[in-house]
Amino acid sequence: MGRWGVGRLIVALFVGVLIGNMAGEVLKLLFQAVGLSQSVVEKVLVDPLVQYEFFPSRVNLILLTFTFGFTLNFSLFSLLGMGLAWYYFKYSY
Repeated sequence: MGRWGVGRLIVALFVGVLIGNMAGEVLKLLFQAVGLSQSVVEKVLVDPLVQYEFFPSRVNLILLTFTFGFTLNFSLFSLLGMGLAWYYFKYSY
């Protein structure tokens, strides 16, 4: 790892997954615009392989109430984004 810590690696991989998800969603919109919305290519590239869902939880602070929750979809583009983030992390100076 060198001068970079494990925490930065985890953040870089998480950002890579998010960028991969965004690229996959853009590609899904392009497939829908072209008319290939249920094609095999879309199912392989864009549809989630694994889906993690953290259900909403509420934090009541009497004056304010916060609700937190998110869903993370791992698709082929997410794995590609994770690989690119790892490569960038390893070979950046």
